[in-house]
Amino acid sequence: MTTAGPPDFEFDTEDDAYTPRPRDAWIAGRAESSPDTAAVTHPADDTEVATVAVATPEQAATAVETAVSLGRIDDEQLRTSALHIAAGELEARHEELSELLTAESGIPLRWAQREVDDAVAVLRYAARNPLPHGGRVSNDGGVTTLIHDVPRGPVLGVVSPEAPLRSAAHAVAAALAVGTPVIVAAGTATPLSALALGEALGEVGLPEGAFSVLPGDEPEAGDLVRIDTTTPSRGAAVVVTGLPNADVDDAAERIAVAATRQGGMRPEAVRRAVVCSAVADALLPALTAAVEAQPTGGAYDTSVSVAALPAEVTERTAAWLSEATAAGATVLAGGASGEPTLVTGTEDEPACGPVLAVTVADEPEEALAAVAVPGAAAPAVGLFTGDTALALRARSQLEATRVVVGDVPDYDPATVHITMHAITTPQLTTLT
Repeated sequence: MTTAGPPDFEFDTEDDAYTPRPRDAWIAGRAESSPDTAAVTHPADDTEVATVAVATPEQAATAVETAVSLGRIDDEQLRTSALHIAAGELEARHEELSELLTAESGIPLRWAQREVDDAVAVLRYAARNPLPHGGRVSNDGGVTTLIHDVPRGPVLGVVSPEAPLRSAAHAVAAALAVGTPVIVAAGTATPLSALALGEALGEVGLPEGAFSVLPGDEPEAGDLVRIDTTTPSRGAAVVVTGLPNADVDDAAERIAVAATRQGGMRPEAVRRAVVCSAVADALLPALTAAVEAQPTGGAYDTSVSVAALPAEVTERTAAWLSEATAAGATVLAGGASGEPTLVTGTEDEPACGPVLAVTVADEPEEALAAVAVPGAAAPAVGLFTGDTALALRARSQLEATRVVVGDVPDYDPATVHITMHAITTPQLTTLT
């Protein structure tokens, strides 16, 4: 397995041997070692992958103070060039970073490769769509108002163990797109790919304090604007109200993959599907076959969609399945620990794991209502329908952040706009 960064070693005088040196943290744009270290292990079997330098409280304080002192980064060309260069660095290390992601997080290699693509894509998207330096202009009744979206402060981006490289890149992309420093809280479970992003950023000529990558405990937010890119409390959902016969198998495969890939642990994992009765007779058998057919095996096999999962995940999944079946649910596919599973007859959402719960609704409006329960609405919904009017109504009826018509929810680099909006505030200048 290849690993990120040059092979650094240090000499152990007692053992008269060279040993790998812990990977540096990035403090205010500089690589630094630390007396504190942590071992990074593969989540499924606890084999050690690497060790990292854990940022000390003093180093974390320096990262925060330097970011706050730097303030805004107004040079738009510098910011967009930095994002483009960092994206190029990641792309050049695509194979290496894919294997690194698989090693630290257990993500099957085929999906680790997709995650590197996503990280590159969001950096480039943000580079093409930065916050306009000149702001926006509004004219109404002879009054001209200049509207500038101003960063609320340096950003603290929290790495998601389910998508470590992509979540780090998303936070960096949003912060540099609006012109504010960013501190990536990389944790100790999956910090390696975030540190690789730090290496890429270290090549782009950003000012001191523009970025930090801190393995270890999350620093106190304080003057920072915290954005959380970790897995949402609820999973995504799919609603199917109508499908041409030719599209049934294709839709079933898309839904099955979205529910089970990466063991159902990625942020966009589909946990619920609501199918209208008019298409249920055709779709349910196809969906059952598609879930059963999802490839399982070793994480480094590029044909595998679902690899071994940590014991805590399989235990939670088994407990949920036991409760659901005891309450009357039926297992249509799978059911054994860690394998792709399809369940019907329950409106409860699976707790975790490669499990999809499917229910049948009589009417399209009933199907939409099933995934729009206040306080429990899905964060993203895929809508398969031939009814254009229904698709347009769904946008207002659902509380979801995203509605994808004609496909399952997946990561979209354009969602960086949502984060950019969250870390800025409008500032008005009125010319009378």
